[in-house]
Amino acid sequence: MLHRLFVIFLVMLGGMSLSAQIDTSDVYNTPYTTIFNHLYYLQSDSYIPERAALSLPRKSEELAIKLKQILDGKGLFIDLNRLPTDSMYVDSLTGEQIYFLSKVEPLIYVEKVNGQWVYSRTTEDAIPTLHHKVYPFGTQFVSYFHAPFWQVQILSIKLWKWMGLFLLCLLGWLFSMIVSRVTQAIIRNFISRKLDLNAIVEKSINRLSRIISILIGIRVFLYFIPMLQLAPLKNAFVIKGLNILCLFLFILILRSIVKIVFQFFNKAAKKTDNTLDDQLLPVVEKLVMIFIWAFGIIYILDYLDVNVTALLAGISIGGLALALAAQDTVKNFFGSIMIFLDRPFQIGDWIHFKNVDGTVEEVGIRSTRIRTFAGSLTYVPNAMLADTIVDNMGLRIYRRFKTEIGITYDTKPELIDKFVQGIREIIKMHPTTRKDYFEVHLNSFGSSSINVLIYMFFAAPSWTDELRGKHEVLYAIIKLADKLGVRFAFPTQTLHIEGMPAPGMTTTVPPQNVKESGEHLTEVLSEIEDYFGIDRENKDKFKPLGGE
Repeated sequence: MLHRLFVIFLVMLGGMSLSAQIDTSDVYNTPYTTIFNHLYYLQSDSYIPERAALSLPRKSEELAIKLKQILDGKGLFIDLNRLPTDSMYVDSLTGEQIYFLSKVEPLIYVEKVNGQWVYSRTTEDAIPTLHHKVYPFGTQFVSYFHAPFWQVQILSIKLWKWMGLFLLCLLGWLFSMIVSRVTQAIIRNFISRKLDLNAIVEKSINRLSRIISILIGIRVFLYFIPMLQLAPLKNAFVIKGLNILCLFLFILILRSIVKIVFQFFNKAAKKTDNTLDDQLLPVVEKLVMIFIWAFGIIYILDYLDVNVTALLAGISIGGLALALAAQDTVKNFFGSIMIFLDRPFQIGDWIHFKNVDGTVEEVGIRSTRIRTFAGSLTYVPNAMLADTIVDNMGLRIYRRFKTEIGITYDTKPELIDKFVQGIREIIKMHPTTRKDYFEVHLNSFGSSSINVLIYMFFAAPSWTDELRGKHEVLYAIIKLADKLGVRFAFPTQTLHIEGMPAPGMTTTVPPQNVKESGEHLTEVLSEIEDYFGIDRENKDKFKPLGGE
């Protein structure tokens, strides 16, 4: 208000030159007075270019006008209330007496030279280049619409500017349609060479091409909008709003690219034997998405001149308090990271720890889901899994089988030896048993049986294969015992009564025909070979698992 009164006073003084009547003593005092002098005296109601030029070292009116047009065209609205009013102002980052009008444009700043605050020489030299970048077609476009018809204002915007906005929107839409078709074809052609085009990939390609086309259309609109020379506040609002929209679109572009990239990773993971990476990829994908959105939002806040440093400091303190309050959740999160890094088990493995015994179904960020053999579903915190001893039964190369077979005490020693020998041959013949290490021996005398120890291993990838192998071996042993006449014992008590034997009678049982039992052994082993599906003609070519 004081400056306006001062200008009116100058106008009232008619006979004196303007330069003699302007007091310039306060122009160079502070960054505020220098910038205010430049911007104020280029407004429509206070247009004195020679006064505005005082803020530049060369006092050039043309450069002063172009600098104002650059600020308006780039949407750099200067809030005068935030300008420093200290003549000894020092920039905190550089430690020098300079002030940047906007961090978006580092070439435009004022500095203190010889005790006076003026626009820097760097700014003055950069004005022609910056003006050409902002107005590639010049500023003479306004001169074509001086007719009264075009000066009609609608919502405080002239009619010709409304027409220009409409044409720019149409131009941006046409560019976006063309770019959408071209980018969709290019992206699909590139990805189809390395990845199957499933529903997820197709959706990501369509979304990516559409977002890129919208982004290009907005950038075209922003490229030409300075030609309309909207009011500084309106222009700054439009440009800043569209730039924020562009940042959001860029985040969405990164999101779609990540979706496609992780489809490549999923394809590679399916080729590996490890199933834990199949479970890991969705978790990593979610974490990457969180980081993209977090950094994107921080960048947008920084663009809006929000004090991001103070904001992050506050978030850090709040995050620390939250972490202390939810330390169990944090432990589980880091426990899941350790599981993914160490990979003590994978999806589908049979694991055993403490009182839990079952198959791993899913490994999440907080807990691991285990299907017990009773059919129930157990959720185990990852912190517990990371700190306990886990017995991974699914990684066994061989599955151990140990048992004792009790036979009756009236079995002859030679027949016992034939029976043990037959069991050994059965183990050697079976296709899934370990041939280099097994034990079959007469082991102990029980209360009602003579015990034969069987200690062996099956090369079985699953429990079902192990049970099938046990079934076949035990069935073969039963068949062997049946052919040899060996009887399995069960808990019995025999009552002996002393008495005189009748004439010609004896208490001894006639010995069994061992020779006949040996023939039975050969016969039954031949039948067991047929049962196991072994080809006798190519028997020498058969190489049992783990054997010679």
